[in-house]
Amino acid sequence: MSFAKKFFVFCLVAAFLALPLATFAGVFAIDNKENQSVTVAADQIIDGNFIKAGNIIDIEGAVKGDVIVAGNTIRISGPVSGDVIAAGNSIKISGPVSGSVRVVGSNIEVSGEVKNNIWTAGSNVFIDKTSTVGLDVYAAGASVEIKGKVSGNVWAGAGTVVISNEVGKKVTASVDREGQVILETGAKINGDLVYQAASEKQLIIKEGAVVSGQTIKKAIKNYKVDTGFLSPAFFLFKTISFFSFLILGLVLISLVPKKLLAMHAEMVKRPAQSIGWGLVYLIITPVVVVLLLFTVIGIPLALIILPLYLIGLCLSKVIAGLAIGILLVDQLSHKKYSGSLIVPLAVGLLVLTILSSLPIVGWLVCLLTMLWALGAMLQVKKDTIAEWR
Repeated sequence: MSFAKKFFVFCLVAAFLALPLATFAGVFAIDNKENQSVTVAADQIIDGNFIKAGNIIDIEGAVKGDVIVAGNTIRISGPVSGDVIAAGNSIKISGPVSGSVRVVGSNIEVSGEVKNNIWTAGSNVFIDKTSTVGLDVYAAGASVEIKGKVSGNVWAGAGTVVISNEVGKKVTASVDREGQVILETGAKINGDLVYQAASEKQLIIKEGAVVSGQTIKKAIKNYKVDTGFLSPAFFLFKTISFFSFLILGLVLISLVPKKLLAMHAEMVKRPAQSIGWGLVYLIITPVVVVLLLFTVIGIPLALIILPLYLIGLCLSKVIAGLAIGILLVDQLSHKKYSGSLIVPLAVGLLVLTILSSLPIVGWLVCLLTMLWALGAMLQVKKDTIAEWR
């Protein structure tokens, strides 16, 4: 298997290690109140696994087990005896972790001791100089910066990869055609440095940096990625899509939880009407925008309507996923659900992702759920405007 394919498989595995997180965290967090922040005080000790979901999760106390959490903002400063598995927008881990860290998010920062591995995928991944990693680091993101000491191997794929400390074994890095692999002063790689880039100029070794083994460049190959049903690329895309909409949903839950519940009520009460109005919204809005663009005085209005239209299409999957999740949780618990909206959001998005991935009928599921949510959004918007009047 080529280097590029090996690294592609790594990214896939890294993402899927955290895939069940949101669902399981939600299932075990049924007792959370809507939009609740979860806090473990510094003098508090959790004897066993800590599995929660919430808007803000702040763990200052000790956890004698695994930490499995999903939220918008996650901060872990207390010691953890087991693994840390987390999904969120902003994730900061400053406490010591006796197991491994597996996190997916937008901005990820690790500044504490990790005795085993770090598996992470995000936009910005930062391992601080105060951090030490007992085994390996697997990181994928737009920017990956490793300032802490790593006893094992480093696998990194990003736009830019920066290493500033000692790595006990091999470093394998992959960057795009515009990216860089940078070894800062003080960096020491005790094994080989294998990097994949378009040019040797993309490797920058500053004065004082040391590579004890060989420095090997791998070319970026233009190979065709199989994107068919159940292919690795297919699973990777669906995983990224799931977590992207999950994070978007967490933001909506923190901002407008009551409006989301109002949309759910509308979708359940009048599903056919919601789908009908959604179809009208989907077709008529672009026509109106085009007509406005042909008039001078209508151009500003068209430029306002078009972004709102696209935002509505994007939000429709989150709203539909939440509605499906609430219906499923109600059925499973045999009563009306009243806990955190994160629970049904994670469950519903997972179900919707699976159903929309099915051959032949997947596109129909996407279309109907989108129309279902769009119609409810229109109705709630109309009611809101009526209230303002």
